Amino acid sequence: ATLRIAAATISYRCVQSTHGRARRALNAGMVPMVEPVTKFALEAPAGLVRIEAVCEHGRVVKVTLRNTAAFCRREDMDLRISVPQLGEVRVDVAFGGMHYVVVDAADVGLELTPENGREIARIGEMIKVATREQHPVNHPEYDYAGPDILAFRSETRRMPNGALAARNAVVMSNNELAWDKPSTWTGMLDRSPCGTGTCAIMALLHARGELAIGEDFEHESIIGTKFIGRLLEEVVVGEGTEKAVHGVSPSVSGRAWITQHAMVVCDPSDPFPEGFTVGDIW
Repeated sequence: ATLRIAAATISYRCVQSTHGRARRALNAGMVPMVEPVTKFALEAPAGLVRIEAVCEHGRVVKVTLRNTAAFCRREDMDLRISVPQLGEVRVDVAFGGMHYVVVDAADVGLELTPENGREIARIGEMIKVATREQHPVNHPEYDYAGPDILAFRSETRRMPNGALAARNAVVMSNNELAWDKPSTWTGMLDRSPCGTGTCAIMALLHARGELAIGEDFEHESIIGTKFIGRLLEEVVVGEGTEKAVHGVSPSVSGRAWITQHAMVVCDPSDPFPEGFTVGDIW
């Protein structure tokens, strides 16, 4: 069983963390490695995650998981949101495991490069909060309100192999934004291509008729790392209810590397046993 805790949120299904946990489980012998493909499941708060790990010469070279159903409702597309200091911004809202505000970076004059990280985070958090205030959403099957995260995306392009590709930058909260306190207009970036964000954007592209079932989608992060997403089939989310929506079942493939083996301890005399925060990036 797994649970991912970020700086300001608990994630009920984090794709990139699941890739890492799958690699760890296989490397540590917690799951017997079978070449060329090992299949198993990890338990997360959002339910069981089915894993397929491609293994070669005793190493994990690719991990693919099937994520929860993603969707983008027609009424959540092409929204016009009024954002302080920015004016009106066109956004879409899509679900890929979290409720994403999706924004074309060019619409707000942003280039998705690492040196623009601070401005990307600031503007992204402002747009997300404004969207949540003006266009709140919820999941059709259970009480999960949003939007709670944002993804800037570049223009999509066709690769020589025919796959669709794009670049993104995902903005997460690191505090509670207050419009009367500009010092709180901050956020933080996901350095990965973001798995649930990839699923949400694939659902949006499918709703626009730009990404077909079975077609690969190469999604690149702000630092150049990549996930390969694919829509496996169309589904109905909340079937049999008045809130049912058409969605898609996505998979995401990627890699992970073990970078550290650590032991965390807590001394009973430590004055900060639960940690601390200061007003820097948090």
